[in-house]
Amino acid sequence: MSDPILSPAGLADRHVGRRVRERRLQRGLSLAEMAAVLGVSAQQARKYEAGLNGIPAARLPVLAALLGVPAAWFFEELEPAAAPYRPRLPTRPRMLLDLVRATDALPDSRLAALCEAARALAALRAAG
Repeated sequence: MSDPILSPAGLADRHVGRRVRERRLQRGLSLAEMAAVLGVSAQQARKYEAGLNGIPAARLPVLAALLGVPAAWFFEELEPAAAPYRPRLPTRPRMLLDLVRATDALPDSRLAALCEAARALAALRAAG
């Protein structure tokens, strides 16, 4: 029997769950806050983010409004054969959350310059 998590539906659930978690952290929301808005337990919300349970279609618009994105955003970058997940938020969540909050007000040109500077710093560290 095949693994349901590796099925196309399972891969989509994992992709959507990761995007939900990513955006929730960017917005500074706790898992409990998100669960309360969705009307589910924190355990269920955790399963949504892990991709263990698919998010019901009726909850997607509520979730999208809470996270400040269109519902279609959850499915952006979804590929049939998903590559290994590479988190958009590094392992230092507090510092990253502060950085994300600080960059929300930046115009795109300055955000692009900040990203380029971060890439240059990362390249220097990798080279040295």
